[in-house]
Amino acid sequence: NALTVSAFNPTYFGPVDFIHHPTATNNDGVTSADSNSKYNADIQSAYVRDTIDVTPWLQLIGGVRFDRFDLSALDQNTNTNRERIDNMVSPQGAIILKPRQNLSFYGVYSQSYLPASGDQFSQLNNGTLIIQPQGFENMEIGAKWNILPHLLYSAAVYQLDRTNVPLADPNNPGFFILSGKNRIRGFENELTGYITDAWQAKFGYAYTDARVTSATSATILPGNRIQLVPLHQFALWNKYQIDPLWAAAVGVIYFSSSFAASDDLVRLPGFVRVDAAVYRKIDENWRVQLNVENVFDKGYWASADGNNNLSPGQPRTFRVLAIAKF
Repeated sequence: NALTVSAFNPTYFGPVDFIHHPTATNNDGVTSADSNSKYNADIQSAYVRDTIDVTPWLQLIGGVRFDRFDLSALDQNTNTNRERIDNMVSPQGAIILKPRQNLSFYGVYSQSYLPASGDQFSQLNNGTLIIQPQGFENMEIGAKWNILPHLLYSAAVYQLDRTNVPLADPNNPGFFILSGKNRIRGFENELTGYITDAWQAKFGYAYTDARVTSATSATILPGNRIQLVPLHQFALWNKYQIDPLWAAAVGVIYFSSSFAASDDLVRLPGFVRVDAAVYRKIDENWRVQLNVENVFDKGYWASADGNNNLSPGQPRTFRVLAIAKF
């Protein structure tokens, strides 16, 4: 029900009554039903995996996983029960070569699936009922190297193909087109661990070329970059133990430019952010730390939900933590 309040005293502290409407009309004149459904999800999974040591330097890994996803929803507005059952088989295989005890190379192939409803069970309607699970096919090769006993370097190149991406059908509201395809190719590497007994570091760089590979609308075309995925990401974090009680850290994060949506019309500028921290040990059980995020109060766009809904990053932020160990 409508409530009239004064513009000079707009805060209302009285009771609020929610009235359920089997149908409701929004401000755009579109009529829809209030959600009033009961859902049941029955998920069954089984997998088998085996590792074979062919030689001391060659290892083979193979496996397969079966998932049965049974989701039903009773729409109590219309007394309509909808059900969708997906049976998904996901194979995987890997080969590992270890020419040295502290060095290994690997290759991996895997397939996986995501039911169309995901974790949004309330989306099971006539439109989502017919959507096939999204498919993911991944190929990756990489290496891991223990440079020092407590210092690990890893690197990998990969290709991930995503199919059955659901896209809204502009000619049939509430339904979707299953022509969405994406391909993500990239390289990532990371160095993490102790460079000296007092100096702990973590360095990471990733190159991610995420592209649309099928025309899905007049503006989302093959070759477009996928929204919110920068080509380059870089992170560096250094922590130094000054003495048994005090430690300090500083880090740098870099994101190159990305797009607010996959039509590539609105570009989010890249940014660099600097973070820092100070640590103090009180005794054997207690320690405190001060974290400062965005030390130089850099203004940047952190995320977006479409071309006209951009979210800024946090300004300079201080956090004080007290940590106890028992």
